[in-house]
Amino acid sequence: MSSRSNQKPNLNGRKERKHYKLKKYGLPKTERLKKKREIRRLFSKGSRFSRGNLVIIYRPGEGRKAGFVASKEIGGAVKRNRIRRILREAYRMNKDIFKDLKVIFYARGHLDLDTVQNILTIFKEQR
Repeated sequence: MSSRSNQKPNLNGRKERKHYKLKKYGLPKTERLKKKREIRRLFSKGSRFSRGNLVIIYRPGEGRKAGFVASKEIGGAVKRNRIRRILREAYRMNKDIFKDLKVIFYARGHLDLDTVQNILTIFKEQR
């Protein structure tokens, strides 16, 4: 008898999947700003912190949520998506700074990961 026959299939006939714990540095969908109303409120009533090509718009709120925006001045979709990926990565690695804040990262020009990390360090010290 092979080891395959010892596996219990689920109702769909597939192997059972292992459930992994959420990663410490993950970015679950529950932490993303998605509602148009929340985003508008943040842009209109949020506090702003600006350094170079990055504006951090934040407001204390229930829980931690983040949104990522890249201006069309940056260039085409490929460049804007790259900037958003950089912003998401920097946020994920520095989540402790944004505890109980709703935040929008607004890139107005080209950024790299080192620059964003430095700006987040300054933001942490001034907040």
